Amino acid sequence: MRRRLVSSNEATPAKAQHVRPCDDCPWRRDSIAGWLGPGSPGAWLQAAHGDGRINCHALTGVQCAGAAIYRTNVCKRPRNPELLLLAANKRDVFATPDEFRSHHVASRSKGPNGEGV
Repeated sequence: MRRRLVSSNEATPAKAQHVRPCDDCPWRRDSIAGWLGPGSPGAWLQAAHGDGRINCHALTGVQCAGAAIYRTNVCKRPRNPELLLLAANKRDVFATPDEFRSHHVASRSKGPNGEGV
């Protein structure tokens, strides 16, 4: 069973750096829309298009595999050689900033029953 809705305060130690996004990674196309914690879609995109380390929210001590794949998908190669680089995967991970934003913004404009607010 896939573990969903894991917050960073529930993160568990990683045995090794993972190479596939966690089950509820915000960078996955099948992620829960709007599941970004306190950050806005714009803040997440700014981090991904920057050169800083992005830690996994579900595993401690490792970098976010979803963000690393997204960076490759959008041709962003961080200058820091210590940052995780993974192969492109446009099937499972968002391929453009607009896809990410559309997925996560749509849920923030709907009420609890799916109706517009």
